[in-house]
Amino acid sequence: MIYRGNRAAWAYIVARTKVMKSRLMKAEDFRKLLNMEFDEIVRYIGETEYKKEIDELGYKFTGPRLLDHALYANLARTYRKLIEVSFGASKFLITRYLEKWDVWNIINIIRGKMANVQPEVIEDVLVPAGERDLEFWKSLIVRDIEEIVKSFEGTPYYEPLSKVGSEDISKIEDELYKVYYRELLKLNPTDFAMKLFLDFIKMEIDIRNVKTLLRLKAEDATLDEIINCTIPGGYELTEEEIRKLAAMPLDEMIKSLEGYWFWDDVQIEGKSVATAEIEFDKIWIKTISKRASNYPLSILPVLQYVVLKKVEVDNLRILGWGKYYGLPNEEIERQMVIL
Repeated sequence: MIYRGNRAAWAYIVARTKVMKSRLMKAEDFRKLLNMEFDEIVRYIGETEYKKEIDELGYKFTGPRLLDHALYANLARTYRKLIEVSFGASKFLITRYLEKWDVWNIINIIRGKMANVQPEVIEDVLVPAGERDLEFWKSLIVRDIEEIVKSFEGTPYYEPLSKVGSEDISKIEDELYKVYYRELLKLNPTDFAMKLFLDFIKMEIDIRNVKTLLRLKAEDATLDEIINCTIPGGYELTEEEIRKLAAMPLDEMIKSLEGYWFWDDVQIEGKSVATAEIEFDKIWIKTISKRASNYPLSILPVLQYVVLKKVEVDNLRILGWGKYYGLPNEEIERQMVIL
């Protein structure tokens, strides 16, 4: 099968990833940036891995919009590079995992078209890191919504997209991500590399679902609303487990979460849902790191880097916008995922 690989192939992509990972910002870098003003932050970032994007987009944007566009452009370039330098099993699995950015792009294009946003503005928020390249997404931006939906005919995404205009776009977004994960879980664990990949995907689903559970329970959502917003196929949070948890009062549900792999002494009582979500993100990163160390010649170190790169971009966005609007350092740091 296309996703089978050997130790030499994994050693190559893991070595390439290790070099890229070494360039990620450390906790001390973020804390140093916390003590800078917004313009200083942009100058600092402009001397790092983001220099190319800051320089290229500096004539077009200013302020936090420049930061946003540069960060997303760099993220896309980085992920495309990962696909380009990989081959065999690693290329197949990296490409499949990064297809989640196809969902991101579909949603952003449709939301932009519905709001009559200018094509160039929509293009600036695209992250062509998945299966389809930037030219494909640019070709969609100039079409009307009906044509955009029709272009996905014959793909698993067509069914939810066919509801555009008749159903709330946030529900369609949930359905698109369900399709993304459902298609990944159809892969057969015919070798150990694939089993590690599928376990990773199932654990990621657990993290997404526990966040959804907490958020919707805090909003007094109904049982059916919670079930409809969660993703089937988790590692430990099966559909039956989710249904059981969703039926509990919030306090009881939180206590019942303590036995799952993602708990790890999380202290969320009395904290906001957003703060609790950050705690789960930290546990997820620690878990990935541990599993990547246990299986160094596998897809896991690559997926670890993919996740850490996205966390870095998110942290820099939070930092930039927070500084631009004068938020206190403590509040900005509370929203960041720093280990």
